[in-house]
Amino acid sequence: MKRLLLTISTIAVVSSSSMAQETAAVDTSWKTGGIIGLNFTQVSLSNWAAGGQNSISGIALFNYYANYNKGKNIWDNSIDLGYGLTQNGDADPIKSEDKIDLATKYGRYAFKHWYYSALLGFKSQFTPGYNYPDDSTKISNFMAPAYITLALGMDYKPNDNFSVMIAPVTGRIIIVNDEDLADAGAFGVDPAEYNELFEKVKDGEKMRTEFGASIRALYKKTSLKMLTSKRNWNCSATTWKIHKTSMLTGKF
Repeated sequence: MKRLLLTISTIAVVSSSSMAQETAAVDTSWKTGGIIGLNFTQVSLSNWAAGGQNSISGIALFNYYANYNKGKNIWDNSIDLGYGLTQNGDADPIKSEDKIDLATKYGRYAFKHWYYSALLGFKSQFTPGYNYPDDSTKISNFMAPAYITLALGMDYKPNDNFSVMIAPVTGRIIIVNDEDLADAGAFGVDPAEYNELFEKVKDGEKMRTEFGASIRALYKKTSLKMLTSKRNWNCSATTWKIHKTSMLTGKF
């Protein structure tokens, strides 16, 4: 009996701060950095008594930030992309990761560690999603949904590794740019209307707006100058749901 596990991972960590020529003073207003990751895993089984099936998976990640801090102004920008596929046995590949997450946040100093802030965010995905194992029922698509968030409030930021933004004024636009999903009323949009003969007389709405408050927290910790853990928490009073994302990266 045989069990073969092959894992190939490639992670590139880049970081820098903008500076002038060597003869001039160093400008540390901008700090940039990011991660580019590729991971491939294959499991091959032959007469394996414990059972199981062959599998292949791959995932690509891109995470980048560009942060500005000078005087009374701070401006944080980030882009987080990911896409992955997994195939088990002879089944068709299915998605294991699919995200587009863009954010920009501007702050103006108010008082000790507190900033008047405005946040603009965008979230969506690259390809259609299905209600697996039923791969004929589509439940999402590119720009369906897409979330555009604008938040105004105060940001507590004592250092580059921790921040909490409290936004009593938050607006969110939900876009469902897929006719089938919009007609079904997916993601809270108004569904299509039909007459007695089940003929569509009005298309489903492709946009919905929400207003409320939100809290956004970021925590980043570096251990032994090699491992960095980054966590994001988002809570919106429009849905009262907490969204959490985590990332662990290493330098070797």
